[in-house]
Amino acid sequence: MVSELSSHTALLVSWLISAALLFYTFKTINWAAFSRHSGVQHFFLGSLLVVSGFWFMRAGVRPGLDFHIIAATALTLLMGWRLALLNMALVLVVMVFLGVIEPEAWALSFLLGAAIPILAAYQFFLHVYQRMPHNPFIYILVAGFLNAGFTQVVYACSVSGWFWLEGIYTLEQIWRDYLRMLPLMMFPEGITNGMFIAGMVSFHPRWLSTFDEDSYFN
Repeated sequence: MVSELSSHTALLVSWLISAALLFYTFKTINWAAFSRHSGVQHFFLGSLLVVSGFWFMRAGVRPGLDFHIIAATALTLLMGWRLALLNMALVLVVMVFLGVIEPEAWALSFLLGAAIPILAAYQFFLHVYQRMPHNPFIYILVAGFLNAGFTQVVYACSVSGWFWLEGIYTLEQIWRDYLRMLPLMMFPEGITNGMFIAGMVSFHPRWLSTFDEDSYFN
């Protein structure tokens, strides 16, 4: 349905941008380190399954304007933005096979639902890391919980902006059927991501690629 509503030119552009971004991501990932550490591989595959479940469980009034747990913040803090992008790309491939996303709309879904939220989450984390005290509670509450709520807003605004610019829905329709319910999703997004990050900081801090034990615990 989304591919039918969007213009062919827009879909083509989304494929080109997605291909360029994934090509850069593939080239800059440290594949040697990834292949050496089985734990990283297990987390990658486990995250793929869990996030696929989150994306499968969605609700919405209009096609394309869906609410679900994105989990972009948790993925980004866990494995960095590059592996998070690759993981989310595979999640969306799973969604295509499950019939949740049309094959033609995969690239558009990747840009709006993965690339923009993940890069936004990483920029939010960098801002927290550079400007706030290095404290595990700040990492959990701000870089985890608040970052996840912020990422949900970025995702919703990106999707809304796309459908409005394409002339698919009016601003009134988007506000009435989607954006005004956004606060109801910001809290569960924050709780889900925040609890995961809290658990990782407490029990497996070394597995968080964005968490420096020496810096945060000292």
